[in-house]
Amino acid sequence: MDRAPIHRNPNPPVNEYTAANRDAWDAIADLRQDIWPSAGFFASGGSLLREHELEAAGDVRGLRLCHLQCGSGEETLSWANAGARVTGVDISPRQIELAARKARDAGISAEFLAADVSARPVELVPESFDIVYTGGGALGWLPDLDSWAAVVHQLLKPSGRLILNEEHPQLGNLEVRDGSIAIVGDYFDRQPHRTTGWRHFAGAEHAPEPRWEFHRTLGDIVTSVARAGLRIESLQEFPSTASWRFGDDLPTIRRLLGSFLLVARKPDA
Repeated sequence: MDRAPIHRNPNPPVNEYTAANRDAWDAIADLRQDIWPSAGFFASGGSLLREHELEAAGDVRGLRLCHLQCGSGEETLSWANAGARVTGVDISPRQIELAARKARDAGISAEFLAADVSARPVELVPESFDIVYTGGGALGWLPDLDSWAAVVHQLLKPSGRLILNEEHPQLGNLEVRDGSIAIVGDYFDRQPHRTTGWRHFAGAEHAPEPRWEFHRTLGDIVTSVARAGLRIESLQEFPSTASWRFGDDLPTIRRLLGSFLLVARKPDA
């Protein structure tokens, strides 16, 4: 059964960083749809999941999976097509509306919830998910990584797993300038950064809505996950495929770190 978005009235108000990011993602939501497949792609069984994500998850048929920071739900629907019973959560109500509509148009059963992932939404029962998943480009929007990791721990059943596929933290410090790779940031700069405009959404380059991004090192991320009480099982790194950032010289791009896949498990009670 398809479900309408659940809005988070019973939950506490978000902080100023998250509120700004919610508004920025709401503003870009409809334009952003141009980069994603239509409902028909998912109705025919299509998937955007990477091979290493599927290998890490194994057989998900019948498992409950919560996708934190799901955006407009394309990867959530991909997990549903793999057989999981899915719930997607995102701070942007408009993204959630689009996700629910795409699921309905595709005939896929999925639940979507508009909520802040830095505190467990009251609508989500503790220890009710076999897998918590987060896809690429998500953690940089979170002001408090320890709070996020605590929510992951709360949502997972004993022996449940976090599958975190994320951009490598070094990636954002590099750009192509005058045909060469240049260092443009500080890997150890953990201050919040305010930006406007979107480089990777055509037509939104000059979007005026401010947003806040937060950089963490790979060590920061692993430490937050471990400190929340999850046991790290594997950490893999993969080459970059970010042509939108570095251009189309893929052989060169693939010599750079692009993403990592972290799998962590909640110990048995």
